[in-house]
Amino acid sequence: MIEPRVEQRAGLRCLVQEIGSGSALRVLLLHGYRMRPEMLMPFAASVAVPGVYVAPQGPVEIAEGEYAWWHRQVELSAMPTGPRNLSDFDPADAPQARATLSRLAAETATRAGDRLVVIGFSQGGMLAMDALLRGGLRMHGLALLSSSSIAAKQWAARSAPLRDLPTLVSHGREDAELAFAAGESLRDIAMAAGARVTWVPFDGGHEIPLPVWRAVRRFLKELGAH
Repeated sequence: MIEPRVEQRAGLRCLVQEIGSGSALRVLLLHGYRMRPEMLMPFAASVAVPGVYVAPQGPVEIAEGEYAWWHRQVELSAMPTGPRNLSDFDPADAPQARATLSRLAAETATRAGDRLVVIGFSQGGMLAMDALLRGGLRMHGLALLSSSSIAAKQWAARSAPLRDLPTLVSHGREDAELAFAAGESLRDIAMAAGARVTWVPFDGGHEIPLPVWRAVRRFLKELGAH
C-alpha cells in the first residue's frame, strides 16, 4: 500500500491518499479533539473504496502531537464530569473552523463531477454538521461518528441542507466522553430535516468499532457508485 503524502491545503497540514483511480469520490476525514490525522488515515486504506481521501490536521494545538478544531475549555468548565451533550454550546472559534473547512473542501473537490463526503469523528463531526448548516458547505454525504450537536437552536433554524442528504450517524452506548443521548439527538435532527439517515448504535465507547467500519464502507461504496 502506498503511504499517504503530506500536503498543505487551506493552510492545514493534510495527509492525502488516493485509493484506486478514476473515482469522483472525495472524502474528508476530520479527527476529534486531542487527535491527529494519522489516527484516521488508516481508515481510508482499510475501507478500500476508490476515491481521494484527505485527513487534515486541526488548526488548534492542544499539546504536542494533539490537535483540535476549536478550544473547548468553556465547554468543560461549564458542565459536570462524565458523558456530555454539547448541544447548548457555540464555540467562539467555530466560524474560523467552518471557513477553513470550506476552503479545504474547495481545494479537494475541484472538478464539476466530484462527490464530496465528509466523515467527522467526535469534534470533527460537530464541525462537519456546523459547516453544512451554518457555513454553506455543500456535500454529497455526511458521516457523524461518536459526535454531538452544538448550537442546536441555530442548527434547527438552518436545517434545510440536510434534506435528502445521505447521512450516517453512529454512537456507542457506553461512550464516556459524549453521551449516547447526544448521538441520538444528532440522528433525530437529521431525520427531522429529511436526511436519508443510517443509524448505527453499538455496544462500546468513544471509538470506531467494526460495525461502524462496515457501515461506513457500505456508505462510501453506495455514494461512489452514483
